[in-house]
Amino acid sequence: MNTTIEALTQKKNFFPFCLSHEEIMHPIEVFNDFCDASDLQAEKQRLDKLLKAISRSDAYDKKTCYDLVDKEYRRLIEAAFLLVHSHANREIAVERFLALFAHEIKSQLSGASLAVESLVDKTDSFFVTRPDVAFYLTTLQSILSGSMFILKNMINTACFRDEYFALRAEVSPFNIAAFIDDCTVACHILDERFNKNLIVELNNLQHKTIVTDKVKLGQVVQNFLHNAYKYSEGREIQLIAAESDGHMSFSVLSYGHTISAQEINKLMRLYYHAGPGETGYGIGLYLCELYAETLGGKIEITSNDGLTCFTIRIPCEIRD
Repeated sequence: MNTTIEALTQKKNFFPFCLSHEEIMHPIEVFNDFCDASDLQAEKQRLDKLLKAISRSDAYDKKTCYDLVDKEYRRLIEAAFLLVHSHANREIAVERFLALFAHEIKSQLSGASLAVESLVDKTDSFFVTRPDVAFYLTTLQSILSGSMFILKNMINTACFRDEYFALRAEVSPFNIAAFIDDCTVACHILDERFNKNLIVELNNLQHKTIVTDKVKLGQVVQNFLHNAYKYSEGREIQLIAAESDGHMSFSVLSYGHTISAQEINKLMRLYYHAGPGETGYGIGLYLCELYAETLGGKIEITSNDGLTCFTIRIPCEIRD
């Protein structure tokens, strides 16, 4: 037996440990398991019942027992919950913020890189005669500008308060057609690169204005589009806007392999990978769900016979 364990347990005749050898070596796990299996309110109620039982009994020196439970055990349990939960929440907050921040910047810089590659591909002898040079430069400028906007968005909406990570919406009115143009500015390059064709259906909503967080909604729509370009097998990709009962929805449809119901239930998990050969970091869709919840909406995913549809549906004011 390990000498360290022997030293800890050799006096068990005098003080019999209820902890196992493994628990003695890793006592913090005992706190973690205890807090995971219960909550502070439940433990306070258990202590209250014990205190009432002690106060009604005729046990010897019950005042000492009462003080031990009320002044020592209760403080220990409450401190343990505060310590463990505070530490865990702080770690989760930092991890999620850094993951989401890195994903946002990576997505924007990837778009800029793709635009640069397309521009470099055209640097041959007839470069100056190509009329689309201005288009690529404008696209690059727009994407880089979007990168700075995302930085500002993360700084403005991510707040560490009482060691918790939180998001808040920055609501403003904006035109739907202009919003879609911003979301699809890089899709012309993606069409060329991936041999796709994006079809946009606004259903007579192009002249209407909606009031919500433009940046967060845009990030969700762009994430849906980028996934469709990366993973779909058909040539056409559809982006459809619709209005119903005070809600706006934006859907991206594409053809490829059918996603099973079991897999759909896991897609929104942080760091989830659909399979060992899949690319990506499992952050994008998790981020989409966070943004949708911040906007008071939800993400819906359907997949049948190779046709997959990702939809964000949010409540918002819709103006003519």
